[in-house]
Amino acid sequence: MIRFLTSIDLALKRFFDRVELSTRVSTRQLALFRIFFGALLLSYFLPSWSWLNEVPPGFFDPQFLSFAYLTDDFLPGSVYVFFDVVVIILLLLITLGIYTRSCLLLLFLLSSMLYSYSFSFGKVDHYTNLFLFTYPVLGFTNSGTQFALRKDQALPARTQTISLIVMGIIIAFGYFNAGLAKCLSWIDFDSNTSGFLDWVYYCFFNSENQYLLAPYVLKVPGYLFEPLDYLAALFEVSGFFFLLKGRKYWLFYLTVASIFHLTNLLVLNLSFALNVLCYGIFLVSPVLTLLYQKYRNSYADKVKYFIYAAMIMAVFKITVLLTDLPVYNYHNYAPFIYFEHFMDFLLWSFTIVCGVILLIRLPKIAKIDKR
Repeated sequence: MIRFLTSIDLALKRFFDRVELSTRVSTRQLALFRIFFGALLLSYFLPSWSWLNEVPPGFFDPQFLSFAYLTDDFLPGSVYVFFDVVVIILLLLITLGIYTRSCLLLLFLLSSMLYSYSFSFGKVDHYTNLFLFTYPVLGFTNSGTQFALRKDQALPARTQTISLIVMGIIIAFGYFNAGLAKCLSWIDFDSNTSGFLDWVYYCFFNSENQYLLAPYVLKVPGYLFEPLDYLAALFEVSGFFFLLKGRKYWLFYLTVASIFHLTNLLVLNLSFALNVLCYGIFLVSPVLTLLYQKYRNSYADKVKYFIYAAMIMAVFKITVLLTDLPVYNYHNYAPFIYFEHFMDFLLWSFTIVCGVILLIRLPKIAKIDKR
């Protein structure tokens, strides 16, 4: 029995050691990504729950294991508006590096509570599930110890390493969970059925996602989609393989995943652009280090302008929220949904470019981080 337990312990140690090598990100990279993370949330992906004011009470059907289940109805509208303002302030503090760790952990708690009301219609929206984990993951790193107006106290390096390991495992498990269901239903060796084509028809006719390349996909012969069923399913379940194979393989997997999401955006009009903030921990942050290294001489002169811009953005968001202007929600910045698709297209394209650059210049980036 002791020998059996020892073998399990050794196997787990080898597993986590290999994941650690694949998910390694330096403190400088995390600090730069924290700024990118906060600025993007503040300007584009700003979470909001004030729209719940307009939801009829009859729609209240919370999940059993959720905070919303503890209440009898939706919260008063003023509570959602208050928390929307709090979230804007917290994101501003994260972007500027003021009490970063505390703000990230508080955001995680608030978001977990408030999203339980957003999910109180009998269905959980998995669009935000993966993204929510980025709050505690960044919170348990030293992302607030550099490029910050009020630096956090540094955590042990091991704590940061474990946090990044957890993020890598969450991403791989999320894909494995989604891919396993596809393997059971999509891989049927029947050219008369297609799981991918079923999604195309559902999104086009039921959800009316009829933009970008969606109308042209319907003209493609159905049998050509059969290989896509197998490729999509096998790709999703192979996340742990690439995670354990090494850092370059893991970065390659995330880059292909970004291409996968970009394809879904173009064909199905399903973006999942929030995942940019998850994959970006590994893909975008090293490229930000390259940019900083190139423009570091002019960095100090531009910091104050960035601070002013972030503060103005936060004040603008709060003002728009309290005056109930329709542009508060980023979906309503333009009368056409093309704006949202265009922005998401840019974000996924940027992430893919970062992944390609990283795969090509990984040794150089590693040398920069050691300086």
